[in-house]
Amino acid sequence: MAGAEGDGVVVEVGPGVGELLGSDPRELVGLPLSALAPDGHAEAVERLLHDAATARAGAPVGPRPLLLRGSLEAVLCPVSARVVEGGAGGRLVVAVGLERPSAAAWEDAAVLHAVSGLRGESVWAYDEERDRFWWIAKSPDRDGQARSGPLPLRRMLARVHPEDVARVESVFWSLRRGEREVADVRFRYPDGRGGYRWLGTVSRSVRLGFDGARRIAGHTVDHTDAVEREESLTREHRLQSRLVRELAAAFVAAKSEEELTDAILHRVAPAFAGTGTLLAFVERGRMRVTFGDGIDLAMARSLDGMRLDAPKPLARAVRTGRIEVIGSREAYRAAWPQAHGLLDATTAESFVMVPFAAERGRPLGGWVITYDVAHRLGERERTLLEVIAELAGQAWERIRLSAARLELAGALQRTMLPSTLPAVDGFEVAARYVPANEGLDVGGDWYDVIALPDGGVACVIGDVQGHHIQAAALMGQVRTAMHAYAWENPSPDSVLERTNELMLQMGATGFATCFYALVEPSGRMLSARAGHVPPILCGAGGTSAPHTPGGLPLGVDHGTRYPLTRGFLAPGETLALVTDGLVEGPRLSLDAGIALACRTVEASAGASADDVADSLMSCARATQHEDDRAVLVVRRAPSDRDGQDGRDGAGVG
Repeated sequence: MAGAEGDGVVVEVGPGVGELLGSDPRELVGLPLSALAPDGHAEAVERLLHDAATARAGAPVGPRPLLLRGSLEAVLCPVSARVVEGGAGGRLVVAVGLERPSAAAWEDAAVLHAVSGLRGESVWAYDEERDRFWWIAKSPDRDGQARSGPLPLRRMLARVHPEDVARVESVFWSLRRGEREVADVRFRYPDGRGGYRWLGTVSRSVRLGFDGARRIAGHTVDHTDAVEREESLTREHRLQSRLVRELAAAFVAAKSEEELTDAILHRVAPAFAGTGTLLAFVERGRMRVTFGDGIDLAMARSLDGMRLDAPKPLARAVRTGRIEVIGSREAYRAAWPQAHGLLDATTAESFVMVPFAAERGRPLGGWVITYDVAHRLGERERTLLEVIAELAGQAWERIRLSAARLELAGALQRTMLPSTLPAVDGFEVAARYVPANEGLDVGGDWYDVIALPDGGVACVIGDVQGHHIQAAALMGQVRTAMHAYAWENPSPDSVLERTNELMLQMGATGFATCFYALVEPSGRMLSARAGHVPPILCGAGGTSAPHTPGGLPLGVDHGTRYPLTRGFLAPGETLALVTDGLVEGPRLSLDAGIALACRTVEASAGASADDVADSLMSCARATQHEDDRAVLVVRRAPSDRDGQDGRDGAGVG
């Protein structure tokens, strides 16, 4: 019925075998041997039949231990085979005999087979002398391809995934050369559905008796599920690592409470597989709460305004500086029997409460991550949260310090600049100032308006080099000196020259640019410039920024002269003075910035001095400059008189 590549039929059944297998022995005779083999053990049957078909002169092969189907469970039986006759087409008929095993003789074999079946293990051997590989128990092949007998190693390797062949082959060769006693390798093998499974095999080289042949033997286990879990965890860890890096970068870059809040509310939960984040800052011993998506409004309300000494887990986490993990609602009830209000306000299943890292005794706040399923915090997650909490605490401390410094800078700046501008009959005057966005946010830009006894007005704008306390202090000194000199002699050239000499006598470490314009009640205007950007004049003839003659910045060289420029400011005309931070920056050249300022003033022609000043300050967006900036606008009120008395010429120049 079978040949070297076929099947064998049972022709002999030993005493007691039928009882052992739970079948009538007569019913076993004539059955194919493969019909009695459990799934995964066809290789052992094929090898027995192959060896019988290729044995010399029909010599019997076996008995060998084969696992056969019993009525209740698989049974290990000794099985032998021999060729009994030739079949049609030259095929061989192989007779198979079944015997009842002797417990003493087969105990070890039974144990080995039983162990090989645990966890789906397969057992194999390789005869290196004859280059034969065969599965002894539980072949992992699932594609139904029938093969007779052992395979050459190359045919076995042909089934391995192409990317893994070299690795598996090197293991065989290292064992054959005696370079190692035991080898462990993982590789991909066909799953019978067009894909691959991951198998892991441990093998070693053994010798059969003192003078026997060498074999490489091993057992193979299906690791597909484990590999897929590892890959899934690896993907999750990579994703989490990326999200945590992004979160850390956002904390480091945060410059305001809004930026820090945005990073926590929108990045923390995804980074730690949560469903929502609630943030609490400590203010005067209470919690100020804000929250993002995934947080119940009632939960946020229940925590907002909570005292820091309240007997609740978030308060304790913030007070102690230790992470609080509540893995389930039941755990919350057990640990916090007096604080069930939180559970009544949310459907979340578990909570992780993380305090900002801060100095002992100086709680800053923290956040709550909620989960819609029970969640346990692993050591890796806890470590990451501790690192993130430290970065968040540093960010919040930095932001609070920056806010305090900004408040100090603002107060200092306000003391250096005029608290109010004087009312000057016949003129509208407006000024604006915005500090720099770096350093202590104290700049050296200043302006001043001096109402003179004769009804005229002195308008001054300047810029001291630097953005620090020293620059602000020098600015205050320069402004005070110019104010005093203007009362003695308001002529612009005299005021600038005297201020220049004073700065040099003081040993000032910086210099200052300045533009000084004196406008008399008649509209006659005198001006002088010390290295400053030109003024902008808007009148009936249009808007321009004439480049008038000037001298070096103040505080650079003794004896510097500042030429006077004469002009006229007619009723309804506007004079605008600006600092370079408004008209020059990374995205705008000085000429382009001045041109933009001119267009802005012209578009506001006829508007009040306050409106013109506000419009000019908006020009700074085009420069993207981080410098401080100031604007001083003087508009001569319209008059019923022609206002031409004493006119030296329109404009400045």
